[in-house]
Amino acid sequence: MTRYACRYPDGAAGLALGSMRLCCACGSLGVAAMLAGSLSRVVYPLAVLLALLLVLGLATRLAAWLLGISVLGVLSMAGAVQQLLLAGLLGCCVALAIVGAGAYSVDARRHGRRVIRLQGSPPDQAGDA
Repeated sequence: MTRYACRYPDGAAGLALGSMRLCCACGSLGVAAMLAGSLSRVVYPLAVLLALLLVLGLATRLAAWLLGISVLGVLSMAGAVQQLLLAGLLGCCVALAIVGAGAYSVDARRHGRRVIRLQGSPPDQAGDA
C-alpha cells in the first residue's frame, strides 16, 4: 500500500490555504488600526509588511506567529464582538503557522514542493529483510 504525504498541499486545500493567507493579511491591517496611536508610524508599516508576506506566502509560518502574538496583545483592548472576531483570526493564524503556506506560495517555490511516498513492505516479503 502506498501512502502520500504532501509538504505543500495543492488543489482545493492549496486554494483554501491561499484564502486563509489573504484573510490573515486583511486582519493584520485591522490589528494595526487597533494598536495605532502614538506608534502609528511604526505599526502600520510593520502591518503592511506582515500582510505582504502573508499574501505572497513568503515566511508564512513566521508571519502567522507574529500576527498571532499581536492578536493576543490586542484581545484585551477589544470589545465583546471584536474579541470573537479576533479569536477567529487567532485560530486562522495558528492553523497557518502549523500547516504552512500551501502550494501556491513563494515558500513552496523556494523550498521545493515534494511528494513523499511511504511504502511498506508487502506481508509476504516481511521476513526476507
